[in-house]
Amino acid sequence: RDFVIIQIVKSNKIIMGGGDFMEKPVQVPLFEQVAAELREKGTFQKDLTGQDVAGIMRGVVESLVSGQNAVRASIQSMSVNIERQQGAVSGAIRVEKPISATIGINCVLANDKTPGRLRLVQLDVKEKAGFVAKMALKAVNIEGKAQEALSDPNRALTQTLALQLEPRGIKLTGVDLQFKDTALSVSLMGVPIKRK
Repeated sequence: RDFVIIQIVKSNKIIMGGGDFMEKPVQVPLFEQVAAELREKGTFQKDLTGQDVAGIMRGVVESLVSGQNAVRASIQSMSVNIERQQGAVSGAIRVEKPISATIGINCVLANDKTPGRLRLVQLDVKEKAGFVAKMALKAVNIEGKAQEALSDPNRALTQTLALQLEPRGIKLTGVDLQFKDTALSVSLMGVPIKRK
């Protein structure tokens, strides 16, 4: 099984599933495999399971709260169910500072009319918080950020993949995403980053 670790921007802390924090990065087998194949062949192709896609979607959802210096949040859960050429994404973010709240994000992604691209079919963001916390959440605008990020799921997934591959010495140059009945077919192109 592959585990995806998401690095919080402007920090050296790492979020693991369930919101646990640790100080040192842990290697991610899926992304190590992707980086190795891109380095060797320049291409990577694989049908990803819902669990694989959930790991990538963690990065997309985490980006919704990154850059908010005063906000401390962790991803409590993330799952992706792929069937009938669609991916149903369900996740929860736990905001711990400066307020206490839980934000549920559910969306459905499907194949676009343009081959190799995905589109957002449905997005639902639910906030569980007290009155004062709800007012503070409006300022953070998670729902607006989710709508903006997922309005082009291809860009959101590409940015998340690139963030995982660049530290591994790979520049992502092409992404092709297509849902099959029970998997997301991924075709990536990349080149080694030339270090000076």
